[in-house]
Amino acid sequence: MAWQPLALLQDAGPGRNGRWALFSLLALLAWLALEQLSAQLWFLPAGLRLALLWLTPSRRWGWLALAEVIGQAIKSVLLGYALFTPTFLAVCVAPWLVYAAIVYLLRGSRPGPPPDSPTRMLLFLLAGLLGAAGVSPLLWMFLVTYPMSTADSLASMFAFMYGDLIGQLVLAPLLVAVAHGGLRRSRHLGLLRDLGLVLLAAMAMFLVLQAYADLATYVLLLAFAPLFFLGFRQGWAGGALGMTMLGLVVQGLVQAGFLSVNVTMLQLVLAVVGGGALVLGAASTALRQSHLALAERHAELAVKTRELEALAAELGEVGQRLVRLEEQGQRELASELEYELGHAIHALGTRISLAFRDVRDEQGTRLLESLREQVREIQDSLRRALRQLRPPQLDSHGLRQALETGPLREMLEDSGVVFEPRFEGDVDALGEDARTTVYRICQAAVREAVRLDVVRRLVLALEVGPGEGGHRVALTLDLEFSPYAQHLPALEPVPGIKDRVVAVQGEYLLEPQVHTHRHLVRFVAGFRH
Repeated sequence: MAWQPLALLQDAGPGRNGRWALFSLLALLAWLALEQLSAQLWFLPAGLRLALLWLTPSRRWGWLALAEVIGQAIKSVLLGYALFTPTFLAVCVAPWLVYAAIVYLLRGSRPGPPPDSPTRMLLFLLAGLLGAAGVSPLLWMFLVTYPMSTADSLASMFAFMYGDLIGQLVLAPLLVAVAHGGLRRSRHLGLLRDLGLVLLAAMAMFLVLQAYADLATYVLLLAFAPLFFLGFRQGWAGGALGMTMLGLVVQGLVQAGFLSVNVTMLQLVLAVVGGGALVLGAASTALRQSHLALAERHAELAVKTRELEALAAELGEVGQRLVRLEEQGQRELASELEYELGHAIHALGTRISLAFRDVRDEQGTRLLESLREQVREIQDSLRRALRQLRPPQLDSHGLRQALETGPLREMLEDSGVVFEPRFEGDVDALGEDARTTVYRICQAAVREAVRLDVVRRLVLALEVGPGEGGHRVALTLDLEFSPYAQHLPALEPVPGIKDRVVAVQGEYLLEPQVHTHRHLVRFVAGFRH
């Protein structure tokens, strides 16, 4: 949330003229105070002008223009200059219009965002640089009254431009940082410590320059270089504060006569190093913000992951319950079919056998023999169906024997498919749910092998070993095709296998082999209770 000063500056709604009139008065007083602090090194009102234009929507710029023009008029009256002359308009009114036009072109009508990224900081500094460059020819034309050579004219224009530029660098970023609460949110102890180190390093270099003025070419840049350290450590807001404090130190030393370095050289070094430090600070701030956003995103993803894990566990439990219900339903259905149909078919066979005593003719005997054979076939079919629903061997003799000699082998042999089961580990140590899961997966694979006419062999490899929290189950099912088959089916997951694997939260992989489709299933089964 924007705090109160920024909320007032960026208020573009209608009304509230009383507040803006008060703000305009404060801006006027600030302009007059900063004008008194200006010197050859800098023109501080340029920094105030840039900061206010950047922070304020264009709808409110009239109040800013009124404050600066009145301030310029008060200064002119105190100095004895006439008002409303071409010189007054060019020197006191036109600079604000030039700055406003450039800021509007670069930023638009809405308030500018905080320069907390390299792109935004460069745009902010570019607005100030273009404003200073656009104003300097006007100031030279109307303030320089004696003839100059071309070189001197250019030097004078650059002097005006550097004065505005240093005033912007020293003041504007700090005002924007204060408005956006950048310093209010900073770690004050760390900021003060780093700022003290920067000022101490700069003072040490300035003392060297005081003793050895000829070293200015080699040492002056080192005096301002610690600004990069401050910008990197404390972001653009810390760099802005360091720029202001270092500028005040330099101006104080120049006025006190302790620093005899050429002012233009000071301006150049301060502009280059200060601008670089602010851009580096903006990059550091953007990096920290991205790290914070990434950390928040990671935290959100971690919460979502935990929620998904809990949901997956619940779904797994639901799947297991559904599987148990399915198995229970198949078991009950097998019992009902055996009780109802099995007894009825058995009674029918008995009656047919008894009917043989009463039939004397050959035709009747053949008819009864045919009926008795059909009853036997029905009994065999019913027995096969009941074993498919729930093989008795799975409950009475265990999983291994149910797979080796149970109905699955019979289905494959009836279809002409060779069945090769292989077992490793204590297969029968698995609990009821795990045994049922493995059996149903094998049953789905067998049905797939029977459905595909080109399968000649099915190799089953079941491995059971100790694992974390239960038994580690690894099941490999190889469907080998005839080498004479011209067209092989596509390798696709078998729905019956996939559903069972999902229910136990296992892993289902497909591996294409030479004339073979390999289905790999891995899951962890709980210990038997």
